[in-house]
Amino acid sequence: MAIVEDEVRNGSEEENEIEVVVEEDEADQDSDDSDDDDDDEAVIEKKVAELVVRIADDPYNYNDHIDLIQALWSLSELDRWRSAFDRLQKLSLLRAEHWLMRLQTEDSLAHTPQAREHIAELFQQATLDCYSIPILTEWCSWSLGAGESISARDQLEEVLSRAGADPLSGKIFWDAKFELEKAKLETMNEDNPNYIEQKKRVLWCLEEAVSRPLLRSEEAWPQLEELALSLHNQDYVDKVKKQHEAALEYLQKISPFEDRLLTTEDPEEKCKIYQEYINTVKELSREDRYSECDSKSILKVLYDRATTECLSCEASHELLLAFVRHVRYTSSRATIHRVLELCARRCPRKATFWILKMQQAEHEDKGMDEVKSIFEMALSKGMESYKQAEVLWLSYLEQARRQTDFGTQDQVDKLRRTFRLAWDSLAEAWGEEANDCEVPLFWARLEYKRIKDPVQGKEIFEEIFKYGDNKTLSKYWEALINLERTRDPPAHERKLRDLHKRALRSVNDYPPSVARLWTDYERDYGQLATSVECAELCEEKLKTWRESYQTMKDKMIGQKQKGKQNPNKKAKVDNKKKKDEKSNKGKRKSDGSCEDTEAKRKKDADMEVDVPNEEGDTGGGVKRSHDEDEEEKADNKRQRKESSSDPGATGREACTLFVSNLEFKVNEENLRKKLSEYGDIVSMRVRAGVKAFGGSICYCQYKTPESVDKAVKHDRTPLDGRPMFLSRYSATKSKPTFKYAMTTERNKLFVRNLPYSHCTKEALTEIFDKFGKLKDVRVVTFKDGKPKGLAYIDYEEEQPASLAIEKTNGLMVGDRKIEVAVSAPPPRQDPGTSAALGQPKRDAGGGMRRTQLSSFIPRVLQTQTASTSTAKSNGNHSNGDQKQPLSNTDFRNMLLNK
Repeated sequence: MAIVEDEVRNGSEEENEIEVVVEEDEADQDSDDSDDDDDDEAVIEKKVAELVVRIADDPYNYNDHIDLIQALWSLSELDRWRSAFDRLQKLSLLRAEHWLMRLQTEDSLAHTPQAREHIAELFQQATLDCYSIPILTEWCSWSLGAGESISARDQLEEVLSRAGADPLSGKIFWDAKFELEKAKLETMNEDNPNYIEQKKRVLWCLEEAVSRPLLRSEEAWPQLEELALSLHNQDYVDKVKKQHEAALEYLQKISPFEDRLLTTEDPEEKCKIYQEYINTVKELSREDRYSECDSKSILKVLYDRATTECLSCEASHELLLAFVRHVRYTSSRATIHRVLELCARRCPRKATFWILKMQQAEHEDKGMDEVKSIFEMALSKGMESYKQAEVLWLSYLEQARRQTDFGTQDQVDKLRRTFRLAWDSLAEAWGEEANDCEVPLFWARLEYKRIKDPVQGKEIFEEIFKYGDNKTLSKYWEALINLERTRDPPAHERKLRDLHKRALRSVNDYPPSVARLWTDYERDYGQLATSVECAELCEEKLKTWRESYQTMKDKMIGQKQKGKQNPNKKAKVDNKKKKDEKSNKGKRKSDGSCEDTEAKRKKDADMEVDVPNEEGDTGGGVKRSHDEDEEEKADNKRQRKESSSDPGATGREACTLFVSNLEFKVNEENLRKKLSEYGDIVSMRVRAGVKAFGGSICYCQYKTPESVDKAVKHDRTPLDGRPMFLSRYSATKSKPTFKYAMTTERNKLFVRNLPYSHCTKEALTEIFDKFGKLKDVRVVTFKDGKPKGLAYIDYEEEQPASLAIEKTNGLMVGDRKIEVAVSAPPPRQDPGTSAALGQPKRDAGGGMRRTQLSSFIPRVLQTQTASTSTAKSNGNHSNGDQKQPLSNTDFRNMLLNK
């Protein structure tokens, strides 16, 4: 302790009074402060240890990473702080505010040229994660004051390439560029040989600012006019004035989109606005008046902004893909690299952009090592689904195949090891989902066709058959049979015949395919005995399959084919039902299906959607449930009331969407997520399909009928690459109607012979929208989503359609010459006309699309007799002239008389 004597006036009578003040010793104070600091540091260290453990358990928890970064900064652990930032950057996108925090911190710590170069790299990395005006402004300010070690002009060029065309904020960065060039001009005198050149640079900055549709660009016009007249004549000023006026008109047309974006918070709504905005800019870019407004750069900015602000939307993937396609044809190689890296950062768990990066590396001849590093980086991100992982592996294997010299055994062995690694890796990561895999099929084809080792190829197929249900799937047997038939050296006929027999015994999903292969083979190469054996075995297999198919069909559509009511008796039955209502009051109504047991009715009821059954329904829709039969015990008054005003039953049918053409192993989570875009889902039931049905089906019940209306408008929307068929559910069976016009439409074009690479809306829009405004572009596909090479182009008016025919009919697109004509569909066959026995017939219930084999049906059965046709058309079973079927006694008398 220390005693201090101080002379002070404390109000006493004595002027000088000695006051004794006791103060703590400074050493003691420092000791106490040090103890407090140690305690705080220990608490923070404990918090850091806890956060490290939590991040190890859940490495994708963004908030834990940020808490760790802040805690390390409190400890002044700079190296650990940077490592924490780098680790988070590898795992996830960094938000704009956290990038800004790191950039400003690094700027305050940078004192060497190497550190400043590192900051320039960080700015480039930050713009990959997000489009942020604060970050770009910080980059602009930093480049102006970074010193001679960093070229301010080069850094500003980087900023302008990213945001100079932004209609809302681009003027800020052109002003910075102008100030930089103006400052350099002021350091020169007129005798300097570079003075005029520098003066032109200043003028160029002003010209760019006024020639673009930028907010407040008119502020630069007075300066430009004064400077331009000192370097050029009035004609130059008039030319720039015309460009400036066009830019102002352009800005006026796009300003409403900017206003809507500023007042919209919902990402989904913003995404729609951005898509409209982008389409408008594309339309404006085709007008010659706006050719100097640099629409291509505006589109780049819009894609960058949209994918930053709407990244959580499902449409963001399509926007990113459109971004890549745009820069591929309009930008430099460096910009393409930057955009591909940007897309891979913002959508890392889809294979699309990693595949594009690998293809770009191969296109630039960077070697297989560069491709491999991109591929390994993609694998480390973890694909979102098995399909994405499989597509990524297949793309890598395809590039590995192109780099392989099949005449060199070492390279062939390396390729085989790569295929084995791909197959095993997919199985290890995805389990049973990888049973039905395309990788071994690709490998087997190469063994047969390129490596010329059919023994190895056959072993691959034998291994395929060991997993899951692969042995019962026709696609593998079809591939094996076709490869064995075309192998070199050729296989023996006996072995091929045994292979056909084995395939027929094994296949369960669609036996007609392998039956057709064997039948064709016997017709081409077989003897009488082998052909007869083939016919007998195929007929037996197909008979069993048709029976099981019919049983499954009855269960899925909820009706029995053999119990259908004759339409001619409908009126009589209806009258009888009305007549018996009073006598059957309180009793269960009976029809042709009421003889089933209660257990069977309950089983059938579990298969159906709850829908009303109108009086007189002949079973042409979904079967009624057991609960609905119980409700009929009520009196007639209640029945009449419910039949006319049951909002629950009617609402359920109106709120139900029927979805077909789904994958056989449809991902229900993805399906629910897709269907939920159209409204709130009450219930969703999926029925696993078979190949004969073309895929699985689904009944989706929404809260409101408006959701069904919205969903139907998105018919043929792809799910996992396969178009969904969306339609309203109806309990009553009705004839299918064709949704498109069957008459000649002068404003609609029919395009055929398209290359598959151009069978997309984007590619066709690029070809045809230059002739006029498009109403719709429809690509015709098979049920699995693969294009047929056909399309319909629908214009708003007839005149652009006529012009398009004149300009595009016979046009070479890719390697094909397309044919374009006015849409004039041929007359469709009357759907009520029934096909004769043995003729190809499509199932009316939405069943198999392939025609069943009719080669085994005797010819006499394929032609209806005149008497049968007459009897069916008359419908009169009491006519005495009609021949009655002969009994056994009749046949006996005829035989004895003979």
